[in-house]
Amino acid sequence: MVQSILTLNKKPGRGTERPAGFEKMLRSDQAAGYRRFSRFWVQHLASDKMPVTTGELFSMKRFTCIDLFCGCGGFSLGVERAGFTVLAAIDFNQEAIAVFRRNFPDVPQVLQRDLTKFPPRELAKLIITNEVDVIVGGPPCQGFSTVRQRDGANNGPRMVEDIRRHLYLEFLRYVGFFRPKVFVMENVLGIRSAAGGKYFAKVQKEARAKGYRVHPQIEKAFALGVPQKRQRQLIIGTRLDLPEYFRSELEPAPRATRQPSLGEAIGDLPAVRAGSGEEETDYDMERRKAHIAKYGRRYLYETLEVRRAAKLTAHRARPHSERDLRDFARLREGEHCAEAMKRGEIFEFPYDKKTFKDRYTRQHRNEPCSTIVAHLSKDGLMFIHPTQTRSLTPREAARVQSFPDWFAFPIARTHQFRVIGIAVPPLKVKP
Repeated sequence: MVQSILTLNKKPGRGTERPAGFEKMLRSDQAAGYRRFSRFWVQHLASDKMPVTTGELFSMKRFTCIDLFCGCGGFSLGVERAGFTVLAAIDFNQEAIAVFRRNFPDVPQVLQRDLTKFPPRELAKLIITNEVDVIVGGPPCQGFSTVRQRDGANNGPRMVEDIRRHLYLEFLRYVGFFRPKVFVMENVLGIRSAAGGKYFAKVQKEARAKGYRVHPQIEKAFALGVPQKRQRQLIIGTRLDLPEYFRSELEPAPRATRQPSLGEAIGDLPAVRAGSGEEETDYDMERRKAHIAKYGRRYLYETLEVRRAAKLTAHRARPHSERDLRDFARLREGEHCAEAMKRGEIFEFPYDKKTFKDRYTRQHRNEPCSTIVAHLSKDGLMFIHPTQTRSLTPREAARVQSFPDWFAFPIARTHQFRVIGIAVPPLKVKP
């Protein structure tokens, strides 16, 4: 994503015609690293937009990146796979930082900091530079949630003040200090309409005032190979001294599976009952063979990289009350409770049946999953397994977010759900 922007924003120089045998050179092992993060322009070799000569290609340095509001590392995993060097990652959440440190031991600065109290000049001292190529991040989105707009908390005359709506200012403060070539900010679609669109307009206005072209773009995770219905607002900025280029549509990464279903993502995992499972266990290889026969190997081996995981981790199901389990059993695959009530099912849950129409939702194997969110840490009632009477496990949620199986979550189960729910799916970041 960002690499495509950086590469296409490089001014063409003399000798940019395609050399003889260039495609063969790009297929070689020597060029593998560069090809990984230059995929877009490689696809356009025959056009007049070829940005660099072969000599320039091999002298190209690795781009550097800072990840703000980094969470457990979804953005960082994606940009590392794209060939970037992550110099620093910052988040306020203790558990998210613990997960990040476990999975990114080579990132020199992984900091648990409140960005409202940690100025960028302090980070510059730690990373020994005040220049980076890219800044990415996802400021907290709860202040723009459409769910909270429906109850008035994020919109209208009953709008509740929420300091999280202003954290984009801290992101832009770092942009103003480090002056990256490109920045990418992710947030929920609700930022477009919260407070009548005031914050959406302010983000763009203030980024432009700092010397950036701004391009708001909606990304659809399912189209990028992530098996969920997630849609998010990207706000992409490129520095004014760079030529402008934005793609109208993002493209899936080479390792992506075309429109994978929930079943393709989790169907090989061992069956577990509500309240059971182990933090570390063996894979069921016979079940995997049957799964591959049905769905193929691509999502398991390319996206989830199951060969790199010696053990299956974080596949523990949360407990549920007997009442909830009976209600789960009343749902057909792919059905939520309002649909079941229309066909005559009577549920025991004590909530307002008109307000909580999708209080219980059983996912469907042959469709993308509902959007994985932080609320999954509360109860999981909207994420009932397609065929088992329980909600999804942390590992299943991580797979839906496109985290590989080797990615560890060495924290308590409730915190696992939360850091997975707030993460950026790494698959949608890699170009």
